[in-house]
Amino acid sequence: MKFDIDKFRYQFTRNQASYEEIHENILEGMNVHGANFIILMCAIIIASIGLNMNSVAVIIGAMLISPLMGSIIGIGYGVGTYNAELLKSAFKILGISIVISIITSTIYFKLTPITTAGSEILARTSPTIWDVIIAFVGGIAGMIGLTRNKSSNVIPGVAIATALMPPLCTSGYGIATKQIEIFLGAGYLFFINGFFISISTFIVTKALGVPTKTSVDTEKQKKFKRFIITLSIIVMIPSMISAIAMIRETINDKNLNDFINKELQQQYVLNKIIDEKNNTITLVTMGDRITTNDLNELNKKLSYYGLGDKKLIINQDKSDLSIIEKYMNNIKNDENSLKNNMEGIIKNKHIEINNEAISKEIKAIYPEIKKLYIGYLDGETQKDSGIPIIVIYSENEDLKNSLVNIENWFKMRINTENVMVYIENFNGTQK
Repeated sequence: MKFDIDKFRYQFTRNQASYEEIHENILEGMNVHGANFIILMCAIIIASIGLNMNSVAVIIGAMLISPLMGSIIGIGYGVGTYNAELLKSAFKILGISIVISIITSTIYFKLTPITTAGSEILARTSPTIWDVIIAFVGGIAGMIGLTRNKSSNVIPGVAIATALMPPLCTSGYGIATKQIEIFLGAGYLFFINGFFISISTFIVTKALGVPTKTSVDTEKQKKFKRFIITLSIIVMIPSMISAIAMIRETINDKNLNDFINKELQQQYVLNKIIDEKNNTITLVTMGDRITTNDLNELNKKLSYYGLGDKKLIINQDKSDLSIIEKYMNNIKNDENSLKNNMEGIIKNKHIEINNEAISKEIKAIYPEIKKLYIGYLDGETQKDSGIPIIVIYSENEDLKNSLVNIENWFKMRINTENVMVYIENFNGTQK
């Protein structure tokens, strides 16, 4: 079947608004003055609370009332029509909006008693190529929606999909907690979102043939297009590197799980760390003793699981595995028995962890937690104080999906890499 370009162009433009109406729609979206800045501050506070409490619904609600999209689309439209005055105005409004957003979120995170980075915050610190694709495609949808002669709900949907506001709030969190890597990661995510929304707006503006404000000769237009393409590639490079690293991490984690399930069936793996920098895999295990010969054989088998470039290091905990299993099975018994059994496993000696504060923080991040115990598990790897451990009990089966996030949070919270996190069913069944 032959593709009819003229028919497609007719179908695409038949409900298109006039160029004057498109221009007015762009200006209306950029109308962020006075009361709208107050609305922006309110939206930022709502989004910050949502990030703080790990509430996706609250974050989405904040994005729906945020007026950030208009000025970003205005930049792309201004470039596409060579309208210097409109472009200057769009940059000014966006700059003011960014400053207000970061200051507001910084103040909130300075005042809030919950200062730990939940999964919603951490998720916005490592942009990938998929964020670029979402921003680009979302920008195309947003600009097309603005050029229709009927009202559309596309812009709110684009605002949610591209998630402009949460990265700004996360940048404020990075400033408030003095974590420069979080500030830079979230700032980069906001930048690529805004940049590629503007690029896609520019492309749609040109595709629709919107008249330019000033005439520009063909040679200058070619140079400008080459500049945009070059800049786009440069901006994408870090996100592509991040995406490759994320894919590699996912594959390695799956391969390691396969290795553990098949080769370490007599072991209870308490913790696992893949160190890409040093090409090592560190496992903390309980169970049958692993000899030097056993370890050498296990290292040889790593290549069968796509992990041949890494060295396996096993730290064997001297605690009796049967005690752990007995404790897990006794969860159905009375409270006193539970606490007594726990004393045989977790030693709260020389604790520098504020148990009460950590308990309140993690329960605020994950309200589905029913009970938890925090302490140290004696082991050969940390003879002086033992390994920090959290045992979590919840009726929510989905909480196990957050195990890695909880481990990362616990490591960051107590500033140590070697930790253990258990997530158990409240009725005692291991997850």
